[in-house]
Amino acid sequence: MREWLRENAEQWCGRLSRVVRRRGRERETAVIIVKCVIASTAAWAVGALLVDSPQVGFAPFSALLMVRPSVYGSVLQAARYVPAVFVGALIAGVSGLPLPLDLWVFALAVLVAMVLGQLPVFGEQGQQIPVVASFALAGGTADNLTNLGTLLLMVLVGAVSAVLTNMVFAPAIRFRDAENAVLDFADSLAHLARQMADGFREGRRGLHSIGYWRQNADGFDDTARNARESVSEQEYRMRMNPRRLLDDSPVPGAPVAYRDWITALSRASWHLQSLTRTLSSARSSNSRFPEPSDDFLRDFAPLLDASADALETVRQTEEPARETFSADLSACLEEGFHRISRARERIDEYGGGELWSVHSAMLTDLARLFEELYAGHEDTEWNERDSTA
Repeated sequence: MREWLRENAEQWCGRLSRVVRRRGRERETAVIIVKCVIASTAAWAVGALLVDSPQVGFAPFSALLMVRPSVYGSVLQAARYVPAVFVGALIAGVSGLPLPLDLWVFALAVLVAMVLGQLPVFGEQGQQIPVVASFALAGGTADNLTNLGTLLLMVLVGAVSAVLTNMVFAPAIRFRDAENAVLDFADSLAHLARQMADGFREGRRGLHSIGYWRQNADGFDDTARNARESVSEQEYRMRMNPRRLLDDSPVPGAPVAYRDWITALSRASWHLQSLTRTLSSARSSNSRFPEPSDDFLRDFAPLLDASADALETVRQTEEPARETFSADLSACLEEGFHRISRARERIDEYGGGELWSVHSAMLTDLARLFEELYAGHEDTEWNERDSTA
């Protein structure tokens, strides 16, 4: 027992330490807990001042349901919750005021409430319609207009308390986090391209790591998804956030560049995936195509280096956050296209027939990677033209 208590105490101390030291899930959870305490306590205090009724319990209950990580989330849930409660109370009033409570009356009211709760307009709060209707009927609230009115008033008090609390403790807008997610994506692609270039310099002997390269390349799908989620989270935090009026937060169109670059990098990763799959297939015992020649692989290494240079430049110049495209990236892309053109002109020197097909496919994959980076590059220029038009 002592050991169990000690281990749990250590875990909680570790969590508290992380809450204090750095941002993360633990801190966000702690902030939500604090907001729930403040919102529910304020709702109960205001409700108790307004009425002397058992219905006051609906104020803190509603406040707890409306607290969300973002201001927009709280407002959205309040905009759905309050109408849902009103509908539930209306059903209870229509059923309980003119008719004596009976099993068939209760069942019919709950049935109607359940059906209405399925309407998309109420979202997840649609479940509150049958809850309120059944509670009001079973608790005796439905046969008294004063009680129904008090219930609705307490719901409003709770919702307002939650929204105001969320506004006071509005989350910080950190698009730097979203930008870092994009830049880390570019850095990971550059690292893999550089590793592959080092292997290619050894010719066919350097392809022993193809399985590892392919595994890393396939993992970029998750990297792209995480980067998009990071941008979406900051967009969500920005909506209706009063900090936008106080801080130097980005304008609503700022995330567009991040999304464009995530798309460009994601597509670039597809071509690295295709390149690794081509090599993996060529090395397979069941392959109908031979492995690329040693000379071609050694000459292909500088092309991969050029792609790594371009990807590293995206990070170094913080391209997604720039108002204009960088000359450094332009130079890297021009150099990459030039090297690929020269390699295409010499492709016959490395062998014809089946070898030509494999070599051509590899050049095509890398050329398309550069094209995707150029597309992200062009989007930066297009966004700048839009902002100055």
